[in-house]
Amino acid sequence: MVARGTKEKGWLETKYRNTGEPIRFPIGTVTGVQDGPTLVVLGGMHGSEFAGIDAAIKLFQETDPAKLKGTLKVCTIYNLPAFVNNLGFVIPHDGKNPSACFPGTPVGTYGEAMAYFFDQEVLSTADYYVELHGGDIPEALTPFTFYGETGNSDVDAKSKIMCEVYNIPYIIKSTIDTAVAPTYGAYEMLEARGVPALLCESGQQGILKPEETATHLTGLRNIMRTIGMSEGEVVRTAKQTYLTDYTAVRSEVSGMWYPSVWMNDTVTKDQVVGVIRDYWGEQIAEVKAKADALVTVVRTSPAVKPGNVLIEHGTVVK
Repeated sequence: MVARGTKEKGWLETKYRNTGEPIRFPIGTVTGVQDGPTLVVLGGMHGSEFAGIDAAIKLFQETDPAKLKGTLKVCTIYNLPAFVNNLGFVIPHDGKNPSACFPGTPVGTYGEAMAYFFDQEVLSTADYYVELHGGDIPEALTPFTFYGETGNSDVDAKSKIMCEVYNIPYIIKSTIDTAVAPTYGAYEMLEARGVPALLCESGQQGILKPEETATHLTGLRNIMRTIGMSEGEVVRTAKQTYLTDYTAVRSEVSGMWYPSVWMNDTVTKDQVVGVIRDYWGEQIAEVKAKADALVTVVRTSPAVKPGNVLIEHGTVVK
């Protein structure tokens, strides 16, 4: 049993049974002097989303066990193999997006084994969960939070409140079918299990900016105050808008991408939001919006291939 009023950092480690390669996560645990909930915070699901990673590190550094109720568990960089290789989105061992690997399996690919081990050792202990993202190398985005509605009114309400106190302008809500095991989002998997959770985006283009880290830290502190882990006033400065029917528009061809919209632009269904040209400059595809919506993410790298996300958008809830 971990002693109260302690702060520890170390490695959570196992071996990938198919090859014997190590699976490692840097973990910091702060155990408060009083009883309270367990909050799990994860940075670096995508290894080059640095604002989320930096915020996770700073949260662990600043949290004082003498002023904490409950337990804070921080994984500063989940996708460490991508981080050390400065790789966007995927796990280098298997090319999988780690967000798409939950709940995982010990006998699957490297990414699936990562997810299974981390879930068994860390996520399964959470009373609340926050996943920090920060705009990967080829994308620009406006700050937003995600939560899913499960039909469990208590969990849904708590997840919604966590999004609202995160103090970010856009809140995206989706629907989680709890009859079908989620196979991509850790936060969705946990919500389906009855754990309030959210995913937060602040940052872009694989660049570390202090103000984007600060956005995450404000949100994290607000959540800890809201769920009774720490003292202090909740900071509420953002004018918030809800988005629904959130979707990504993906490339169907390879070539050079030229967007004609930007973050926070409003678009109409079938509006041309950019074009793709071949390697000699000839237009080969028009890219269109899927709905009347607000643009939250734009791919800034011109190099595209089939499956790449070009823009993401959601419909404003009136």
